[in-house]
Amino acid sequence: MKSFLLAIFIGISFDASAMPVRWELVDFRFNDGGTAYGSFTYDSDSNELSQIDVFTTSGSMLSGRHFVSAAGAWGRRPESGVLAFSDNTGPDFTGAGWFRIDASIDFNASIGTIANQWLSVGAESFCTNSLCSTAANEITDPGQSRNTISGYLLATAPVPEPSPIVLSLAGLSILAIRRASAQRGKKSPA
Repeated sequence: MKSFLLAIFIGISFDASAMPVRWELVDFRFNDGGTAYGSFTYDSDSNELSQIDVFTTSGSMLSGRHFVSAAGAWGRRPESGVLAFSDNTGPDFTGAGWFRIDASIDFNASIGTIANQWLSVGAESFCTNSLCSTAANEITDPGQSRNTISGYLLATAPVPEPSPIVLSLAGLSILAIRRASAQRGKKSPA
């Protein structure tokens, strides 16, 4: 019976999961002469962006910013190809920087995969409400936004995570050590 339970425990721990992938911004340019560069990590199992470290440089319309988090409501839709970053960690994103990249991305991609952005919708501006569910654009706030005119994303590396087998072996080792200690305790003369 113990062997059966052990086999089930090990089988469950080999859950198939994708490894988070780091993506680099390559040749990103804005219509005002500014550029964007940096990277972020996407985990398709949790549908979360992390390790966001994206910079934009000054152009004729906007100054550069450093984007460090997902941008509120916009930032919670990466699986749909909408990547939205902010220079603020929230919870109130009103007036915070906003950088959007839309791309058809295979987030479980292998190293070297290229994802082209949809240039007609990539932009930098600022969030217009606390949830960052809307952002400034040239119609609502002329001169306060800029559009991307080039650039693509490159899958550069999977982000290492502890292997399920390593975690399982570590747990089994702890159980074995505790059992051996308990048995030694029983054999000691009182």
